[in-house]
Amino acid sequence: RTGAAHHMSRFASILLLQLAAGFLYLAASSNALLREMRRQAGISQADPLINAPPLVTFTTIALGGFRGILADVLWLRAARLQEEGQYFELVQLADWITKLEPRFTSVWSYHAWNLAYNISVLFAASEDRWRWVSSGVRLLRDEGLAYNPGEPRLLYELGWLFQHKIGANLDQAHLYYKQAWAAEMAQLFDGPRPDYGALMMAATNSPDAGRYRRLKEDYKLDPALMREVEAQYGPLDWRLPQAHAIYWAWRSRLIATDFDALSADRMIFQNLSDAFRQGSLFTGPDGKEFIPSPNPDLLPRVRDAYEDAIRRNPGQDTVKTAYRNFLGEAVVMLLSYNRNEEARELFDELAKTYPGEDTAQGFGPFVMNTYAASLKDLTDRNAQAVVEGSLYQAMLWQALGDPARAAGYDRLARLAWDTYMAPRKDSAEWAERTGLPPLAELRAIARQRVSETVGGLR
Repeated sequence: RTGAAHHMSRFASILLLQLAAGFLYLAASSNALLREMRRQAGISQADPLINAPPLVTFTTIALGGFRGILADVLWLRAARLQEEGQYFELVQLADWITKLEPRFTSVWSYHAWNLAYNISVLFAASEDRWRWVSSGVRLLRDEGLAYNPGEPRLLYELGWLFQHKIGANLDQAHLYYKQAWAAEMAQLFDGPRPDYGALMMAATNSPDAGRYRRLKEDYKLDPALMREVEAQYGPLDWRLPQAHAIYWAWRSRLIATDFDALSADRMIFQNLSDAFRQGSLFTGPDGKEFIPSPNPDLLPRVRDAYEDAIRRNPGQDTVKTAYRNFLGEAVVMLLSYNRNEEARELFDELAKTYPGEDTAQGFGPFVMNTYAASLKDLTDRNAQAVVEGSLYQAMLWQALGDPARAAGYDRLARLAWDTYMAPRKDSAEWAERTGLPPLAELRAIARQRVSETVGGLR
């Protein structure tokens, strides 16, 4: 009897295993039908994966819906590794999760953030840091968006890497990132922007055809879309990160709704504001210098972007506050570049649209108080704009035959430079990350600007 019972138990186990295998096969077989039903119902993000890596294809077909359970288990493990600071292990784990759930957009953002922020700062050398930052960019651009082409949040996250990680100055190696990116762009076009017409009309065997393909295939930049962005927000210097943040935010806004649309609007006017402060690249007569510089000509486009965001988001008072702050900053910058009439007109509009105690005192006191306050707590971008503007005035009045006034503006530039740099003199790291270029280099920029304006300046 014992032998018979054992035999029956073994037979039952085999039968159950066969039934389980059959059910798994049926579940996997029906996965394609379920995907098609989801697609027809409009609840699938994209069509089934095309040209996906073998592992992605295998897990999609073989595991079906069960791969989500495995991804959840790995996600819990990832959270624990994050708490423990085990960032390198997270790289492999996140890669597995993306292979299991390539349409799980959060893991793409999480993985890219880990590469660009957590892992990059573990290295001392700037080139090593850049390798990980650029890996984060490529992950979102080349893989995440390939699987999720209609996901506005991933487009925004890609723009954020350009705005914050490459464009801001919070990382010790931020200037290296900017130079490395500009060097990559310089391989695709000469000067601040491509010749869009030549690129789009390039014949297959023309010299521009290779650049066109690299622009589209390697960097996922569509020249036709770049030209649209340029027409709406330019002139932009595509060697600098602000232009790319605007490009990806603009693409996000085309398909975004609600909070994602507001986020895209913010990214656009924030980066245009930053391009107003540092959106012109000075490379020197030999092309070997790298000094991002103000671009006052962007003012109308920055204003349009703010006003468009206010119209699109009428209940967002923070956008209006940001716009008011920018207008006050722009008044001082215009004045420093001898664009006095524009500065006064802008102040009059500021006082009318956003009145306050600071504007009630009139144009002169507003400028002086804003300038004096700014010297105490300037960002590096605003500080450079103030110094460059003063040097521009000095060079201009020198060229116009008023050496006394020129000397006054030169002293003002040195005062602003010294005031800003003084707190940084005892911290090499702080000075490197947020410091200003030497006065001699800023004078060279001012000299070039004035020479372009009045001609013949030596």
